[in-house]
Amino acid sequence: MVALVVASAALGPVGFSTGGAGMFNAAAAAAFTAAAVPYLLRDRLSQPAYVVLMVVMAAAVVGMRAADPAAEVTALFLIAAFAPLRPPRLLLPALVLLAACAVNVVQLSTGQGVVSLVLATDAGAAFFLLVGVLLRREKEQRERISVLLRQVEAGREAERTAAAAAERARLAREMHDVLAHTLSGLSLHLEGSRLLARGAGADPRLLGSLDRAGALAKSGLAEARRAVLALRDDEAPGPGLLQSLIDQHRDAASGRLRFNSRGEAVPLPPEAALALYRTVQEALSNVRKHAPGADVDVDLSWEPAAVRLTVTDSGAAGGAATGGGAGFGLNGMAERAQLAGGTVEAEPLGSGFRVRLTIPV
Repeated sequence: MVALVVASAALGPVGFSTGGAGMFNAAAAAAFTAAAVPYLLRDRLSQPAYVVLMVVMAAAVVGMRAADPAAEVTALFLIAAFAPLRPPRLLLPALVLLAACAVNVVQLSTGQGVVSLVLATDAGAAFFLLVGVLLRREKEQRERISVLLRQVEAGREAERTAAAAAERARLAREMHDVLAHTLSGLSLHLEGSRLLARGAGADPRLLGSLDRAGALAKSGLAEARRAVLALRDDEAPGPGLLQSLIDQHRDAASGRLRFNSRGEAVPLPPEAALALYRTVQEALSNVRKHAPGADVDVDLSWEPAAVRLTVTDSGAAGGAATGGGAGFGLNGMAERAQLAGGTVEAEPLGSGFRVRLTIPV
């Protein structure tokens, strides 16, 4: 529409030239274009800037009308439609009203129109002003709808988060009431049995077995407490607690365990840290279950792009790989790794078994 205004001015009776009314007409058209383009395209200008641009457009409209009284009044209609689109809401339409009055004076003073034509011009300007108001209200309505949609989505996300937190809290209570209490009772009974066996002069091998069972019960109780804290988002076990798993395995198993960590450790997201910890825990638990006397190598490599964990065991004395069972532990490893954006590979290696975890950093 701005280009149409310029074309109408250029093709009108006066047109554009290098002197006289043609030059004045060209200058007014250029000023109109220079003010209209940023007015329409820039929606983050200050209110004084919009006022200045509207003043320039209004003066250009009057200038084009004065240079060519027989030209079209499209420019006046356009600034009437532009005025409601930007702030301030009252001052800009008032400037358009002044421009319309000036156009009326020019039109009547030059004898190019009668009162009916002047009234038709004013009616057209009023109509386009109403169009601009409707456009502004439609835009504001769309913005309000967008805000409401974002609020609704935020509310739904908050509901999902609250539901997840409530479920985690329920699971934490159940674990605390069932598992933690059971392990506490088991630990007390084992301690009593150990004291009774020592007082009765029992076989030292029995005393050693009871000592190891008591240590495992205590470590299991600590793990249950960590799991409850993790469910409540208070604390999630991670790489910093791997040494405790290593020590527990050395106390409970007869095989050799070698732990090697390379590279500089970096902070991990809670899901990644928990996946790393649980993978080591499950792998060592499988070794104790399926190959109690196996030697184990735990390698942890901190690389620039990923952290890589490898747990390899030498296998049971009979040569069977340590990957048996229902597979729920391995499935849990894979699910935790997937949540952290990583992968798990579990496969037999000779007579033993190897678990590899890769988590991107």
